[in-house]
Amino acid sequence: MNDRASLPIGSWRGISFAVAEIDVVRAEDDLLVMGMLEKDVAGAHRGGADAMDHALHGTLSRLRAGGIFTGAFGETLLLTRPPAPIRASTLMLIGMGASLAGNPEAAGVLAEVAMRTALRIGATSVGCLLGWSELDLPPALVAPSAGAMMRGALAAVDAQGQAAARMAWTFDIRNGAAAHTTAALRDALAAWP
Repeated sequence: MNDRASLPIGSWRGISFAVAEIDVVRAEDDLLVMGMLEKDVAGAHRGGADAMDHALHGTLSRLRAGGIFTGAFGETLLLTRPPAPIRASTLMLIGMGASLAGNPEAAGVLAEVAMRTALRIGATSVGCLLGWSELDLPPALVAPSAGAMMRGALAAVDAQGQAAARMAWTFDIRNGAAAHTTAALRDALAAWP
C-alpha cells in the first residue's frame, strides 16, 4: 500500500484515476512508469527519473550511455523486482525523446503505451510519472499535455474491448501546476465518450 496522499478524479471501466505527488523510492505500486529523456537537460527540473537514477546508483544513466535504453521516443524497458530501496514491483521506463514540450499529444501516446502494459501484466496499482518532473513545460502546454495523457490511457482501456480488472492509476502532479494539471485530467476523463 502507498502512503501518498492522493486525490481521486474519477473512474472508467474498472480503473480508478487519482493524482498525487509520487515518491519513486517509496511507491509500492505494481507498476511504476517513468519517463526518461534521451539526455539530461541542463536546468531542467530534477524529478522522477533523476531520483530513480540516484536510488539505483546511476544505473539509468549507464543504460543510456551504453545504448541499452537511450530514451528515444516510445522506447520501453521493464524491470521486474527492482532492487532495494525501490518498493514498486515493476519499473517501466518509457523514452520521451529529446523533448515533449512542442507536442502535447506525444504525452498521450506514451500514456497509452503505459496503460497497455499495465493491462497486459495485470497491474492493480500504477504510479505514472511521464515527464512532469523532468521537463519545463510552458504553462500553456500543461493542460493540453495532461488531457492528452488521460485520453491516451482511456484509449488503451477502450482498445482492450472489455472492462478492465480493477486498477488504481495515479498520475504524478509534481509539475508546479498541480491544480491546473488535475483539472485538465478530470476534464478529459469527463469528456471521454
